[in-house]
Amino acid sequence: MMSFKPLWLAGALALTAACGAQAGETRPAGRAVAIEAVAVPLYPDQPDRRDLGALTYRGGLVLTSDDPAFGGFSALELSPDGTRLLALSDRGHWLVADIMHDASGAPSGLANARMAPLRDADGVPFEGGWADAEGLARVAEGVYLVSFERRHRVESYILGEDWSQIGSANATRLPPPPGAAGLPENGSLEALAVQAGFAWVGVEYPQGITGVHTVFRYDLSDPGADAAGHRVQLAPGFGLVAFAELGGGQLLAVQRFWRRDLGNTIGISRVSEAAILDPDNQPEAEFLAEITPDMTVDNIEAAAVVTIDGRQRLYLLSDDNFSASQRTLLMSFDLPE
Repeated sequence: MMSFKPLWLAGALALTAACGAQAGETRPAGRAVAIEAVAVPLYPDQPDRRDLGALTYRGGLVLTSDDPAFGGFSALELSPDGTRLLALSDRGHWLVADIMHDASGAPSGLANARMAPLRDADGVPFEGGWADAEGLARVAEGVYLVSFERRHRVESYILGEDWSQIGSANATRLPPPPGAAGLPENGSLEALAVQAGFAWVGVEYPQGITGVHTVFRYDLSDPGADAAGHRVQLAPGFGLVAFAELGGGQLLAVQRFWRRDLGNTIGISRVSEAAILDPDNQPEAEFLAEITPDMTVDNIEAAAVVTIDGRQRLYLLSDDNFSASQRTLLMSFDLPE
């Protein structure tokens, strides 16, 4: 990601650093959580098979915990080296953990996990519809944006590069996206990515049946300015649930289709920022892969991309809706070179 620090973030970071120095201690990082992990193949009937369209499966885990707040994860970021995970649940809880990998590079478990409630501007944990966090993206130096549905908005948090402030970080709100009051109650600001000084926020439900989704763009050098509304053409019939930064003016888009008698289908595409800004004069999204109900899949809502050994790797995380019939899946794939 391009190094980027708008003035409002620079001032907030300086103030946070000064307060930390005066206190002489690290703020609490939430409570410890024990997480069990079981490896799963992509194809249950062909456990050695790893191809998925243009992607290559690196491995996946089913994650469980006895902690009552564990689950519902709808947003994901990773440390630049891919060894640490930061996630958010749609009931308003942070999760941080180390990602363990085996000798082949497949994820093998989570360690040193901690959770903490997501807080408002006054330090009070969000409740009810206000807690429905759906997107997460790193801005710079421990600063993150979070998008929400139900109470449609984007908030910023200073967590520190080591995420040690998840237990105490308070929200700073960006201006509401245009037309926020008219967005769907449970299908709005799901996708979020930050790249080269701009935040891209995608609306889950498309405009009619065409597969055209609304995307808002915030210029983070002027955080008091309103977001601009744009649109992007993606696969018809799917909801847009996640963006991830790819660099080079590209975003990864994750879409989901669900039907009760079929289950979940997940579509993964690559789209240029230019196509969002000027959809009539740019190529449409490049469809990369599809995870179908006969594979290992669940209600995937979160995505993050890191570069490991010179290759971009995609991590996906599912929202189990706190349901015994669903799972929290963490899956990883190599992207095409």
